[in-house]
Amino acid sequence: MRDLNEGGSQSSQATPFELRVLGQFELVFRETGALIPVPTAKTRALLAYLAAAPRFTETRRRLAGLLWANSGEDQARQSMRQLLSNFRRGASLGESGIITFDESTVSLNPALVGIDRTALMAERPDVEIAELSRIADLYRNDFGLGLDIGESDFDGWLQTERVRCRDAVITLFDRLVRALIGLGRHDEALTRANRLAEIDPTREETHRLVIGQEAIVSGRASAMLRYEAFRLHLKDELGVRPQPATLRLLDELRRQPNQDSPADATSEAGAQVTTPAPVARFATRRWRLAALASGLALAVLVGVVIAVPVWHLFEAPIAYIDDDTGRASIVMLPFETAPGHDDLRARSQAYEAEARIAFAHNNRLSMVEFPDIAPSRDPIGIGRALRARYVIKTILTETTGGLQADVNLIDSATGVTVSIIPVPVSSERIKFARELARSIYPEIVQHRAQTLSAIDPDSIPALLWRGTAAQIATRVGAANPEEFTLYERVLARDPSQLYALLGLAEALIVQVSRDQSPDRTADISRATSLLLRAREQAPNLPDIALDEGMLCKLQRQYAQAVPLFERAVQLDRTQWNAAANAAHVKIFLGRFEEAYGQMEAVIPNLLPDFAAAETGYLAGETALVAGHPEQAVAYLDIAIRGNATVSRIHALHAAALWMAGRHAEAHAAAVLSQTLKPVYLPEMMARRGGAEASSRYKAARDTYLAAFRSALVPVPTN
Repeated sequence: MRDLNEGGSQSSQATPFELRVLGQFELVFRETGALIPVPTAKTRALLAYLAAAPRFTETRRRLAGLLWANSGEDQARQSMRQLLSNFRRGASLGESGIITFDESTVSLNPALVGIDRTALMAERPDVEIAELSRIADLYRNDFGLGLDIGESDFDGWLQTERVRCRDAVITLFDRLVRALIGLGRHDEALTRANRLAEIDPTREETHRLVIGQEAIVSGRASAMLRYEAFRLHLKDELGVRPQPATLRLLDELRRQPNQDSPADATSEAGAQVTTPAPVARFATRRWRLAALASGLALAVLVGVVIAVPVWHLFEAPIAYIDDDTGRASIVMLPFETAPGHDDLRARSQAYEAEARIAFAHNNRLSMVEFPDIAPSRDPIGIGRALRARYVIKTILTETTGGLQADVNLIDSATGVTVSIIPVPVSSERIKFARELARSIYPEIVQHRAQTLSAIDPDSIPALLWRGTAAQIATRVGAANPEEFTLYERVLARDPSQLYALLGLAEALIVQVSRDQSPDRTADISRATSLLLRAREQAPNLPDIALDEGMLCKLQRQYAQAVPLFERAVQLDRTQWNAAANAAHVKIFLGRFEEAYGQMEAVIPNLLPDFAAAETGYLAGETALVAGHPEQAVAYLDIAIRGNATVSRIHALHAAALWMAGRHAEAHAAAVLSQTLKPVYLPEMMARRGGAEASSRYKAARDTYLAAFRSALVPVPTN
């Protein structure tokens, strides 16, 4: 029989109090919206349990056994009596009636308190969309978040109830999304589908809804990006491939006509799939679509090639996946081991899997999946057969210095080996994989820029790759005006070119953040406009969320910046710079301990590159204001190894060294900071955080500013 508190007609709006258990526990006085304090964990646990109990009622004996399972029965019942007595004494006259009890039972009074869980669990065969939306908004997070009390029976029940509520909310959101789709309210449907994907990230049916609505709202290119992100999530987290229904949806997207009016096609997810891009613009946007065309069609192609293993059949001009695009297609061959080192085979497969994931997270690269049944003795032939521009061949060998990966980057179009790079293999597979990708990607960028420029230096792909090459150089040195010029030239010809929009926006953000901007306000305004145009095409690209967070941070809109950085991390767990910025912004809000704890989790993932330079600097300041100067020195050492040309890194390094008592080293670092351009002066350090920062941050900043000033003065010698 269905519980009465799951199907009653109780209107939560009619009660004076509201009990929220879908997320963090809250008891609210509805008229004012004020939170009513419930001081003890056991009382909160009791209210949550009664909110889910049949008829909101449970026996005293059962409750005592749940909440005090580790006590004897008599002691548990006495504790139960004491809890109820304390609640009644501590509550106001109106609140005291929320819980009613007698000698045998305890109940919640549904006439006084409305419960969000009750609305969620109610049966509703016929209900308006507005009511579905209202109930969906009640779900903030898992049932009873933070209510675990260390009693095994209660905590076990809590976990079961969380699963039950999550199942119910998935059903509710799924129904709401499909209803919105049926009414043609696709923007709302996409928003609700995205929320459903956050609740259950591995539910593939949800992601089909998201992809289908993304195609309608933002266009096919953005939908393809969403598919690729989900495919990587499945591979990364679960080690599985998308279901056949998802692959069919992908195939439908690829086959949709490019026209102004929606196509009359319905996906497996029950959503119309269309692309709003006009045909006339499709010719200039092929790069957005072709970059992800490595699915079923490639599998068929590989089957044909393997059936007739004569690679020279592809000596005729090949239509590469990335022809005329701003992306480069790559195929990674299975890792090989040197003769006589068969013991490395099992380990090499694990390293190979992480390397594939690391490359796939780069939105300028299209990973072409290597078929399990394909031979790997002919890298050039494989690259041509799979229509991948580059082939990555990796051989693991044992050296006197340890395990090493010799990575060969091969241009399958010409058969030329672009580079051979030795990469040390650490015991941390993820770190090795990111180091491998970091080493190879600049080689691809440089080669692509040179190759395309040799054919037509004024083509959009050539300008894009040259802009990317200039951008990489900028990150490790002084500003390179060429990257601005190159991206501007692309946008003059195609104002909606996604990578040019992102590239120019990022260049402006870096220029402002390094205090190199001739007009800070104008640069921020321009970058904001560029990102808005980019987001129209790819609203769920993590790079956009990161850059939008940076713009908020640069404008000292700290509270707004935090959720943007956190969104970037939700979209891509390898966005360590976004995670570091989310933590760093919190120091301006005075949340030092929280920020330092979060930063500690980020630092082990850093590599000594230009990204680590910025992240190390953020971590250094976070540690310094949190009272850990030695740790700040260590973090700033990482920053300097990543990029030794930035004066503000050396200035903060000097302050940290001085506060750690290492005065001679501090003076040397301070002097060095004054020799780099632009010079980072104490007056500039004094402006960090601005008027918008908390008083707690300003006090900590003034302390390390005083240390920097002291470090600038020569240390007396005896």
